[in-house]
Amino acid sequence: MYHSYFYVPWGHHILADTEPQLFMTTIMDDIIESKVQNASLDDGNRKAQRRKTHTGSFIQPSTHPGEKSHSNKSVPSLSSCKKYIRHYIDSLQLPPGFFAAVMKSYESIDSRKWLIENSASMNIQDAHAMMVGFKLEYIASVEFFGSGYVTRWQEFSQTFDFHVKMSARCWIPTEFWLVNDPGLDVGNQRFSVACGSKQDLSEEREMAYKIINSATLEEKRNPLASQLRRIEKHIAKNALDLKTNNKHIVLMLCTDGDELGRKGSAAQDFVDSVVALSKLPVKIIVRLYTDDDRIIDFFNRLDSKLTDIEVLDDYFGEAMEVYLHNPWLTYGLGLHRLREAGLTSDFVGELDERCFSIEDIHRFCEEFFTGGEVDLPHPNNWDAFISSLATILSNEKQQWNPIMRRQTAWIDIKKLEKMFGRRKRHSMPNTSFQYSGAGVGRRESLSSEASGGDSNIDDVTLEQVIQRWSHQPPDYKKLNSMQDLLVNMPMLFPPTNTTVEAHEYFGKWKCLSREAFTGEGEELNSLLKRAARRSKLFLHPDKLPKDLTKSQTLLFQAIWDVVQEQEMKTLR
Repeated sequence: MYHSYFYVPWGHHILADTEPQLFMTTIMDDIIESKVQNASLDDGNRKAQRRKTHTGSFIQPSTHPGEKSHSNKSVPSLSSCKKYIRHYIDSLQLPPGFFAAVMKSYESIDSRKWLIENSASMNIQDAHAMMVGFKLEYIASVEFFGSGYVTRWQEFSQTFDFHVKMSARCWIPTEFWLVNDPGLDVGNQRFSVACGSKQDLSEEREMAYKIINSATLEEKRNPLASQLRRIEKHIAKNALDLKTNNKHIVLMLCTDGDELGRKGSAAQDFVDSVVALSKLPVKIIVRLYTDDDRIIDFFNRLDSKLTDIEVLDDYFGEAMEVYLHNPWLTYGLGLHRLREAGLTSDFVGELDERCFSIEDIHRFCEEFFTGGEVDLPHPNNWDAFISSLATILSNEKQQWNPIMRRQTAWIDIKKLEKMFGRRKRHSMPNTSFQYSGAGVGRRESLSSEASGGDSNIDDVTLEQVIQRWSHQPPDYKKLNSMQDLLVNMPMLFPPTNTTVEAHEYFGKWKCLSREAFTGEGEELNSLLKRAARRSKLFLHPDKLPKDLTKSQTLLFQAIWDVVQEQEMKTLR
């Protein structure tokens, strides 16, 4: 009888066709172990002096990931670390060509720090864990297992489990700070992996798992800001050396942000702390463990204001964000894990922020597949570009596509053809084309339609422009589809819409790709719900600036009403 193996929330595996009591070892770990068993970090029997630590101490790494010399005999050589990273890339089924970009990020990292929220709110049962097939051929979201729903802490534990192992195997010095002291019976509030000698790794990992698995989540207060200030002071001491050596710290904040959604000064204190950190050589990654719209919006707004901060959802939520902007890409689990680890470029981090132009896609493919070692034809020569890309994809394993719920190639060439092919084939050489998520040619249509075809469009009113966006011609009595409303929303904003004054808030809307909504059934419905939720966060009256003009206020209210009405009709 055939059995599928799945990864369950708290780091075990079960046979899908058996009772939940039958647990097995971690399948993801088994895969990686099989790949790296011959790449041992212990390249000798050298003994090293162990560093003494105590509660509250700040452990300085023996050496940094990017340190070229790796002369300290108590730590693995750089070549050994490179070997392990290659194995991880292979185990996560990422293209071999991606190694160069990952190593560039790896060598720029001094060390990592994780600030982990271990407050009572992390016990709330509204989280999402993963079930992963033996060969990554299947990945499912799990909200219920055993006797209850998955908690936020269980979802976090799955993330923690993966990255502790990766820190140890790839020698990424990582310090973990719990927001609340777990107590002496559990362990230190601060602990580390790969910050001592390689002989300490087994003990460090064992201690890390013990603390996380034994931690009680009873504290109601979640002093995120105070802990961030402590971290900021420690990093500030070494800021000059970091800048001199072109290094940075990766700060991973694992939180549900529960404290930040309440009334009081906590949110402002948190923002002040993050702003202070952003002035240092620090890359901040926020891994959210909540579906609370208030918290998501809070962090997304913070993300839009600061450059060195990246906000990540769980794998499935992040995949949807990427797809809404760039549906040509299959967002594989390996790519998500490396983003969590801080091992991808800022450019890759923009996948969930904006629609990539064809030049951006070309750049991504070179970074992701060839590592710059092989020139990928420029899209100006469209047929050569597509042909070369097809050849590359034929040599890569297909990935589980969490949107389509089946395996697909990394790049959807058919979507690229629809989005760019016709125009690129008919464009002049050496010209570029920026894909408009709102659709080719539509940016001029609302004004021309509203003017009734009159060449003089100065008499077009704001009400007419809104009507042409919201309703279908010729009688304009039936609402446009939800996807048309969302994709075409930027046409209502200046400078395209000349009937309303400009405001910087219009620029905060993130355009959506029309090709993201070509599916059907549950796939389409899920994407529309996600996009509609985002639009309501943007349009909500409580979120709008206080200095809007009368026409700007009218516009936002009209969009809000139309989106609400269509959502009630089609998505509920």
